[in-house]
Amino acid sequence: MNKELVHHKVLEAIKAKEPNKTALAARLVDLLCIEKEAVYRRLRGEVSFSFSEIALISNALGISLDNIVSSTLSTQSKPFQLKLINYYDPVEMDFTMMQQYLDILRAGKDDPHSRLMDCTNVLPPILYNGYKTIERFHLFKSMYQSGNTNTIYCLKEVKFNERMDKMIRENIWLTKHFKSSYYIFDPFVFQYIVNDINYFASIDMIDEEDKRLLKEELIEVVKDLELLAASGVDRDTGNKLSMYVGSVNFNLSYWSVDINDLHIAMIKAFVLNNFISLDEQSYSILSTRISSLLRTSTMISVSGERQRKLFFDRQREVVGTL
Repeated sequence: MNKELVHHKVLEAIKAKEPNKTALAARLVDLLCIEKEAVYRRLRGEVSFSFSEIALISNALGISLDNIVSSTLSTQSKPFQLKLINYYDPVEMDFTMMQQYLDILRAGKDDPHSRLMDCTNVLPPILYNGYKTIERFHLFKSMYQSGNTNTIYCLKEVKFNERMDKMIRENIWLTKHFKSSYYIFDPFVFQYIVNDINYFASIDMIDEEDKRLLKEELIEVVKDLELLAASGVDRDTGNKLSMYVGSVNFNLSYWSVDINDLHIAMIKAFVLNNFISLDEQSYSILSTRISSLLRTSTMISVSGERQRKLFFDRQREVVGTL
């Protein structure tokens, strides 16, 4: 995507909404929380709007970001971009990318129709939030898969960056504010994590103490998820939360986000990162795929008591093998 063309299209759309330059500048100062001169540099085209600024502006002014993006994509463009954040040893660019995503979530916090759909063979962070050993394990696995383990030799050595950890907590909190969330689990979702734990333990990267802690926490996570599935609502926000079990195992984990007129398609990579697309066609394909999986999956929320019991009893058995 041509960044200069995107900026030009954004400027055209903004000025069409508010032709009065003085009034527009004042509004953008308040909206973006930046100095007036910084706003004028953007309006003159000297500095491009950041992704998060574009998301905020489109939400506040009622501008269709989908139309802007689609109008600037050429037939040879690549709709998906890999947003690879280093969660363990982040630099300023990693914090910037994380903040951009948080700004999008924050902008849609009050959208009464916001929706998240997650088709996954990996436990989403929001569902194991607060379980420190599991969190460290997923960070460690992400580092291992991305080849970033030059200075880390075992799980016990993994420590969270305090600033990034705070942003992750905010990410989870904002995600809880989606008015409806749908999770479709691979039927072997816990088997996969057990297999991973056993592998790293076999090469002495997880010691017996951490393995014991992982087992204890996973048992608690299974219990928590069963209670969540029975209630069908997030305990902190009261928002709708539906769980399903897929009829077949998934080769890939992907999810879609619908906030105001902003549609985001994401394919998971390296445990904690994602390929991200704002392309409307990509979102439509992914959203249709997830909706199709919902129809063919077994609901284990609220009324699906028998299926829920069978699924979580099986997960307890799997975790018990650790």
